[in-house]
Amino acid sequence: MRPRLVILLFFFSVIFQVTLADYFKIFGVKPDLLLVALFIGGLFLELKWALVAGFILGAIKDAFLLNTLSLNTVLFPLWIIFYYKVSRRVSIEDNLSRSLLLGAIALLNNLISGLFLIFLGSAAPLGIFLKILFLSSLYTLLVCYLFLRVISKWIG
Repeated sequence: MRPRLVILLFFFSVIFQVTLADYFKIFGVKPDLLLVALFIGGLFLELKWALVAGFILGAIKDAFLLNTLSLNTVLFPLWIIFYYKVSRRVSIEDNLSRSLLLGAIALLNNLISGLFLIFLGSAAPLGIFLKILFLSSLYTLLVCYLFLRVISKWIG
């Protein structure tokens, strides 16, 4: 996949995340399309460009979330490094295993973000925290699997 197409994917995921994703909420949660775009970019870009993309997408996500204090700007490049380290040790060639890896990353990202908010003193009730933690991660995993299937057929 060409870097231009990945940048176009980033652009559309940002636009969709901040405008139309609210219409696709299930049980009050929506998928993290920026994390999905970051992961797909990590599949097709070189490491240095994927890290730059991770930094930019994290900064964009933090710009729209007022209470995270640049947490995603730090975490997104770390998830790229984590993906590259795991992919060198374990063969993840099919879409299901890639999606499961992203689901684990989404779960960790939501957990760290939730614990960070608890540390800052703006905690949600436990039930809402767990709903966001698990359902959002599962929804992100399913959207990633769908995107990977579409991209696999599109690329050939």
